[in-house]
Parts: sequence; structure tokens; C-alpha cells
Amino acid sequence: MRNAGWAVGLVFFACGGGSDAGVEIPAAGDGGAAGDAGGFDAGGCASDTDCQEGDFCSKSGRCIATGTCVVDGDCGPGLHCGGGSLTCLEEKACKNDGDCESGFVCLDEGICKAAGDCGAVEFETTRLAPNVLIVLDRSGSMEREAGGAKRWDVAKKAIKTITTRFDADVRFGLATFSACRAGGCSPGTVVVPVAEANAKAINDFLDPLLAIGSPFGTSPWYLCDSGNPETTTGPTLHALLGEPQIQDASRFNAILLVSDGGESRDCGGPFGDAAATELYTQAVPVETYAVGFSTDADMTQMDAIATAGGTGKGYYADDEAELMTALETIAAGAIRCDFLLGQNPEDLEKIYVYFNDDPHEIPRDPADGWEYDPATNSIHFKGGACDRILGGEVSDIDVVYGCPGPIVL
Repeated sequence: MRNAGWAVGLVFFACGGGSDAGVEIPAAGDGGAAGDAGGFDAGGCASDTDCQEGDFCSKSGRCIATGTCVVDGDCGPGLHCGGGSLTCLEEKACKNDGDCESGFVCLDEGICKAAGDCGAVEFETTRLAPNVLIVLDRSGSMEREAGGAKRWDVAKKAIKTITTRFDADVRFGLATFSACRAGGCSPGTVVVPVAEANAKAINDFLDPLLAIGSPFGTSPWYLCDSGNPETTTGPTLHALLGEPQIQDASRFNAILLVSDGGESRDCGGPFGDAAATELYTQAVPVETYAVGFSTDADMTQMDAIATAGGTGKGYYADDEAELMTALETIAAGAIRCDFLLGQNPEDLEKIYVYFNDDPHEIPRDPADGWEYDPATNSIHFKGGACDRILGGEVSDIDVVYGCPGPIVL
């Protein structure tokens, strides 16, 4: 509302004469200095033809010098009228202190900053990548084909592509199920722990494993073809309850389940949807994404798991392209706007957040701004603020403690 306020004040000054304390409108015909109107009708103008050469008709209804402004409407798209310089400026720019909001001054760099030395300190921030544990079906049916290739090989290729593409943004890990033990029905196990930059470790594990079954899933014939119930979806998810790797309260934690068939009900409960509910309702919740891979997949079960796990609906894929799309969509959707602070703020009311050195503060708003979690000393951006970060619009985040205004280096 700053610009609207300036417009009202400026029009009043022009009509009423004002005082020396007012902001002067650049008069027509004098190159921007205040004074004689240079011959235009004091009653105003309706178009540029009502003004003398070198002037134009301001949206305020007065002739003013070309290159100046008095209201935002005198400027082009994305620009506003500076209240001090009376020139058109980009949103975060200034030419003198009058272009800045109250309590701010214009730096030599042409950016508004809080006036005075208020002891402001910029907190260091570290992006918190989400934890995503891929839980991959290794039952004997993964030797069958999907889209002209063996399902296991298609899954390996898709996982390699996605983990490599999102290696810097997501902390991946890998579990496979079942454990292929005597008698069947064993829950799966974590084979590559969740970690930063983990694509190489995951794919080094998967690369030598062939799409060939064996009674105990012995490498390189890794698929479990024991003749016993081995699609142990529910027991595997249940076994991950409380798993420390996906219990980091400062990060988003999720399971990405990929299975090519219905779970083995002969193994007893809990079944997949019940186990997903357990995971999601922990003190540190874990969401479960479910991908049914191939026409043999039971999508009713997958949808139930996804719903119980907080992700809405399962994904269906029957070839490499569809599986790649599903995994890419899930990985991208798991990325959040969470940041660890380098210092602990003593007073939450003294935290101010800015993007790209713009003096307009990002509000403390859990719906469309940011919120602070004292338990993990982390700040979480929500709504449009997070959308701007994920969309690549934000190259610099200033979390300032002490007094308002971005710190411009």
C-alpha cells in the first residue's frame, strides 16, 4: 500500500500548494523541478496532447516531465513510482532514501535497508533434504516382463535414473523385501542406509543383481523364488516402525514402495494399509508412497496403503516410461523447503526473513510464509514462499536476527 499512499499525498500537494515538507511533483516543462507549470492548464490533462513537448499526461491527471512519475500507473509493468526520486523503479530498487519505506535508507547499491546500526546478525541456513527410503519388491514375479523387459531390470534402471537425478536434493536409502528366509513371510531389510548423495551406493548394490530367482535370493540371483509367500508388504512396513533412518524430526521422512503384485495375505497382519497408518501416526510421521508395477499389481491395496500413509492415491506403472514418471513425480514431491539455522534465536519476534535481498519481509505465516520449530531449530517455508524456492526464483535467503532489513554483502 506504500505506492497508493504516495499517490494521495502527491495529488493533494499539487492542488493545494502544500508546504516545504511535502514531496514536490515534477512540474511540466521544467525537466522535473518544482515550480511554474510551464503553461499547461492547471485544471489537468486528459491525454498527452494536452501537454507541451517533453511532457506527458500522468495517470494522476497532471502534465509532468517525461522520465518522471507521480503514481505507479505512470510506470511500466513490474515497476513502481519511487516516492522520493519520483522515477520508475523495480520493486526492490531505490535512488534516494525517500524511495524506501519508513525506517529504511537507500544503500549505494540501490537497495533499501534498515537505517542505523541495530546489531542485526544473519543466521547461517542449511537446506534439509528429505529422507526417502525406497522399498523394492524382490519376489520371484519380478522376473516376469513389463513393457518388453524384465520387471526387475526396469525397476533397477528407473531407480538409477531417479536417484542420480535427485542425488543433491533427496537423501535416498534402499530396502528390499522379503528377506527370503526359510518358511517365507519374512519382512524385508534395509540394504543401503539412508544418506546424503547416496545414488552411487544404491546403484553399486543393485547393478550386479540379476533378474533371476533362487530359493534364498542369493546374489547375483537375487529374486526370492522360494515357493513360499514372499510379497511381505505389511510385515516389511511394520518392521520400519521407529526406524531411526526415517525418524529425523527436522526433515520430511517417507517410504517409496514399489511392488508388482498383491501382498501375501498368508503371512498374517498387519497388512500394508494398517502398517502405513502406524508409520504415519508416529510422533515423527513417515508418509508412504505406493507404486503398483505391472498388470499383476493390486491397485486397490496400493491405493489403501497410499491413503493410510498420507499420500492420497497409489501410482500405477506398466513399463519403463510409466515407472520413471511415477518415481520422478514422487521424488520431486518429497522435496520440502526446510532449513536448519546455525544459531538458536533467543526471541522469535526478532527473526526477519527476506528473499533475494528484497526489503519486503516474508511473513511468519504457516500457510503462506514461514514457521519456526524450536525443537529442531529449523525454519520451514510454506505455500507461495516454498513455491518460489522450489521454482528457482530464490537465490538468496536472509534469516536476520535483531532488527528488520536484509543484509546486503
